[in-house]
Amino acid sequence: MKITLAYHVTLSKQPGEDLSLWLPLPASTDYQETIALRHEGNYRQAGVFTEPVYDARAFHARWDASRENPHLGVTLEVRTRERRVAVGRVEEAGAVPPPLKVFLAPTAHIPTDGIVKRRAEEITRGKATTIEKVRAIYGWIIENTHRDFQVAWCGVGDVRAMLENGNLCGKCVDINSLLVALVRAAGIPAREVFGIRAAPSRLAPTLGRAGDISGAQHCKSEVYLAGLGWLPVDPADVVKLTDEKQPAEVIARAREYLFGGSEDNWVAFNHARDFLPDPPPARGPVNYFMYPHAESAGKPMELKAGNPGYTISSVVSDEK
Repeated sequence: MKITLAYHVTLSKQPGEDLSLWLPLPASTDYQETIALRHEGNYRQAGVFTEPVYDARAFHARWDASRENPHLGVTLEVRTRERRVAVGRVEEAGAVPPPLKVFLAPTAHIPTDGIVKRRAEEITRGKATTIEKVRAIYGWIIENTHRDFQVAWCGVGDVRAMLENGNLCGKCVDINSLLVALVRAAGIPAREVFGIRAAPSRLAPTLGRAGDISGAQHCKSEVYLAGLGWLPVDPADVVKLTDEKQPAEVIARAREYLFGGSEDNWVAFNHARDFLPDPPPARGPVNYFMYPHAESAGKPMELKAGNPGYTISSVVSDEK
């Protein structure tokens, strides 16, 4: 599938203040590639940057203090394909390869000790193999979490607070962060994948559309299985369909499909968590990078669906 994403951003700033904008760019993977990137605007400087820890790519634009009415348009053409990983025989991992160790490490929002470690041990008790442990955590999250439709954005993903408070509610970042933390605490590499829904879904109408997708950001997860590679998993969308009271057969189909499957209607950005984009913003580390981020005079500016002058749109074709 070919997806064209178009970002249009108009910002306001006080006279004499500079302004910077960071916009997440699609990752280069075996299931998607960026085939074109075009940009225009009245910025002073602009370019593509990649931070060194997670390889998170960003389009960064800067307006100096003398620029008025800052505006930017970025158009991306991305080819995507469906992912279907057959979960058969999985090798039991030995030492974790050095490039994967970052996806075992804790972060500010993804701890792996204390209550997280204890809960992972409870869920996986009696499970002898890696795949059994991952399936157990996936099922536990689906059965024990709920979607809170009032949560802002896609959630915060503060795993320790969720477990300590017993409030296992939220949106996709919260639910998939919980999976990632529990899987890491069980000694298995895992990571969030931040992206955006950009085309209709075959699983359910609420899981994707084309057109105005300004508020269609969505976080998934991946778990690394030795001999198999990265397995896509997404309990958050199963929980979403359940709490929407979708038909039982729709929920059952999604639960099976989303353990090893990911539709081609979604564009992946990055795996970055609690990190500094390049160039670093004045505010310091960013929780996650799925929405454009702007700051003027070192202070963050809110960019979200419904804001005047801010839209993300998509056009879809069947071109391969």
